[in-house]
Amino acid sequence: MTGNKGLRIIKKILGTIMLPAAMYIIVMIACFTHGKMFFGTWPMWKSIMSSLAISIICAMGIGLQFNSGRFDFSGGAIMLLASIIAGNVAKAHSSNVLLFCLLCIGLCVVFSLAVGLVYVYGRLPIAIATIGMALLYEAVTCLIFGGTGINLVADMKLKAFSSYPMVLVPTALAVLVYAFYTNVTVSGKQAQLLAMNQASAVNIGINERKNVLVSYLFSGVIFGLASMIYASTALHKASFSSLTTVGELFTNILPVFIALMLGAFCNNTIGILMGSLTLTLMSFGLTTVIDSDMGSAISLILTGIFVLVINVVSGQGANIAKLFRRNKQTAA
Repeated sequence: MTGNKGLRIIKKILGTIMLPAAMYIIVMIACFTHGKMFFGTWPMWKSIMSSLAISIICAMGIGLQFNSGRFDFSGGAIMLLASIIAGNVAKAHSSNVLLFCLLCIGLCVVFSLAVGLVYVYGRLPIAIATIGMALLYEAVTCLIFGGTGINLVADMKLKAFSSYPMVLVPTALAVLVYAFYTNVTVSGKQAQLLAMNQASAVNIGINERKNVLVSYLFSGVIFGLASMIYASTALHKASFSSLTTVGELFTNILPVFIALMLGAFCNNTIGILMGSLTLTLMSFGLTTVIDSDMGSAISLILTGIFVLVINVVSGQGANIAKLFRRNKQTAA
């Protein structure tokens, strides 16, 4: 019995790390083949730390609503608006780091709860409610601070959160908040029931309104932690084109899908970490081996194909296995 338990643990560990390990090997071979011998070094890991952190935190912010059966399109607009306000106010107060952190988290919580209230009391479909709020928040970014957005690239105090080692602080906090919501809170445990069958879940006594508002409170905290990094990674202009923030945010939903596939080997939190690491390594490899702009475009295409294949294999794995066994028996 002890041997079987040990074997199961080994299988779960191997299943959990298989995707990032395979991606690491593939990217390493590609980089070394093209003379990029710095791959795998500590400076390389530090250079991708902020991208990895953003991927992890945004995936958890999206995943928190996605796991409740809700596709929320407002997260990117919430982060952009909070970053512009928090960054400009903090800069005006001698680049006050504490003020910047509190504003990022506080504003994201307020904006996120506003989305939840519109959804709950407006009785609108989730897509319409969140897209409408995203458009509103994007419009506000054009009206405040002269529509200049925020540029913290040269502000060494506020930029600290997008550089190692400070980038680990909001990342670790986001992971803890997500794990706490998913595994400890009543709303987190009810999320799966609401996702599977909303009507039945409500009929057995689950208070959907309370669940929605609590989930938006937690996702607001997570997006606030993401904003602390996001605000200083680059120049962020006001959104003068509609829904520009949606595409930027939703590239980070892919680790959530990978986490679903890895559900047989690990919990959702670890699955998102593994998914983010896999996709960050792939993106880094493509932009390193190929021209940066072309690499980014190819990365986006391959990421979509990659996740499609993963989900097909995940969903049809049993049928594929049966087909191989049948063909093997026929050949024999």
